[in-house]
Amino acid sequence: MKKHVHQHILVILFAIAYLLAPSTAQATDVSVQATLQPKQFTLGQDARLTITVNGASSAKPEDPQGDGLRFIYRGQSTRMQWINGKSSSSVSFAYQVQAVKPGSHTIAPVTIRVDDRAYSTKAIKCTVSPAAASPAPQPGTRKGGRAVKPPTSTRLRSGVADKIGFMRILPKKKTVYAGERVPFTLKAYFRQGMRVTIKSNPRLVNNTFILQSLDDKPMQSEEIVNGIPYTLLTWHGAISAVKQGDFPLEMELDTSLLVRNRRQRPSSMFGSPLFDDPFFDNFFSGYTQKDITLLSPKQDIRVMDLPIKGRPKQFSGAIGSFSLAVNARPTTVVPGDPISLHMIIQGNGNFDRVKAPTFTGKKNNWKTYPPSAGKPDATDTTTKKEFEQAIIPTTQDIDHIPPVSFTYFDPMIKKYITVNSDPIAITVKAGTTTPQPLSDSRAAPKQQLQSTPKENEISTVVPAPIHTSFGKPVPALHPLYRQPWFQLLAALSLVLFCTALALVWRNKRLQAHPELTRKKEISKKMMQLLAEVKPAMQNQDSLRFLMLCRRLLQEHFGFAWQMEPRAISAADLQQRLGNDSPLLDIFQKAEHAAYTGQKISEQEMKEIYRRIEQEVAQ
Repeated sequence: MKKHVHQHILVILFAIAYLLAPSTAQATDVSVQATLQPKQFTLGQDARLTITVNGASSAKPEDPQGDGLRFIYRGQSTRMQWINGKSSSSVSFAYQVQAVKPGSHTIAPVTIRVDDRAYSTKAIKCTVSPAAASPAPQPGTRKGGRAVKPPTSTRLRSGVADKIGFMRILPKKKTVYAGERVPFTLKAYFRQGMRVTIKSNPRLVNNTFILQSLDDKPMQSEEIVNGIPYTLLTWHGAISAVKQGDFPLEMELDTSLLVRNRRQRPSSMFGSPLFDDPFFDNFFSGYTQKDITLLSPKQDIRVMDLPIKGRPKQFSGAIGSFSLAVNARPTTVVPGDPISLHMIIQGNGNFDRVKAPTFTGKKNNWKTYPPSAGKPDATDTTTKKEFEQAIIPTTQDIDHIPPVSFTYFDPMIKKYITVNSDPIAITVKAGTTTPQPLSDSRAAPKQQLQSTPKENEISTVVPAPIHTSFGKPVPALHPLYRQPWFQLLAALSLVLFCTALALVWRNKRLQAHPELTRKKEISKKMMQLLAEVKPAMQNQDSLRFLMLCRRLLQEHFGFAWQMEPRAISAADLQQRLGNDSPLLDIFQKAEHAAYTGQKISEQEMKEIYRRIEQEVAQ
């Protein structure tokens, strides 16, 4: 009886130790693989690219690349398996592959990032054959002993599919400059009475042009062409060319049509068809769905490069016709007070290449901060961009703000144009105000700290069956709990159980107090910045040293004061810490060096590093 009791106790203890073990699966080696099916297909057909990551439940692949190929993301799927307590997981990413031209193509290796590690797939070669020129077999006929089905997708160029519909692209100009914004109109005609579904937005066929803008929804109307009524869909947009040369411009559109099947009418003995009535036609005839890709006729576009002769140094690539307006506030200051310049550029052109105007003031009279990155307020091709720049007068002998200048290329007159704003009268009074550098919130966009959420891992452990067997009985049997291995196993189970409880308590505590997680992230970030400060000091790079110290102080006090770190300025430190704070002196030295380039000695850097290190350690 005692023997059986000890056997049961042993089995139960083994099961408890197994269940109390950490539930996370053992890490497996991560491997990546890319497959293409099929590797040979014709122009107008699609292939499927699948990227599989084994040994991970999440990954971030880069976009596939391939000359002459286009990739459309179709989603991802995750698979997890548990076998005898061991887990295996994989995630797959699917892409639809379309060819732009026939020939041999190569899909370049795709980089996938898994837990901050990069993996690469192997390159894949594929062959794209031209679309079949011979007539396709009729539905129901046989080829090689097998029935041939009608094609499910058809790629038709306008002029070939006029019985179904056709498409035209109408660019405003056919001779343009590289980077110039060119408006265009796209018209798609469909025979009235046909049931058409638009499956995609219109897209460019080649990579020579960039689609700058396109209407979200087309305008619908009716138009008669050669006496035939059509339903007309019209889009308006703009393109720009990326390089010089002669290139064809064409667009395509994916549609789906419901086509009525022809019914074979039975004839009477007198030769006239029976039930010759439209009602019976509509009742007995079915519909077949056909996927049609309309392709517009090619428009030859000549792309010229911008002239080098007479190109100003401050030219940033703006092409079009623009105007410049500038105002300033305040206009009554003392030396050291900041003035905000509000600059507006308005007109027609490629606003993606419009940069901030250039301030023409002398450096010994003005301190300037970099202008903000302007955001366009666009409607079609007429748009505007607004910029803000902070300038600081350093002397009382100033009575006006110098002009700002902006340069663009006018394609109509084929010349570079520089426009200048009018000087703005200001009054600089005498004063003893100490110049206060502007905070970074006026010179750079705010950046919010982001924490990457961790994915919840769901683990299920199913213990494998344990088979025990006992040998022959022995005269003396020591109690199980006195065996050293049993005592070690019990202690290990207890440690694992306590560890599991501690982890559960820690997770609940972090969920209840999210500020602890943020404090941990801020501390980690500050230690990284502190690790960058020391090499800058050793290399005697005082400018980088001071900039890192200022950023470190901003992160430190941003968390302590519940403020955006980038918005903290010397004025905030002065208000909260007082004028005699050594940290305020460090912050002011950093801002002063930012716009003057003044360097500090090695001894000063060591002293600043000691104070910063003490502040971080608190």
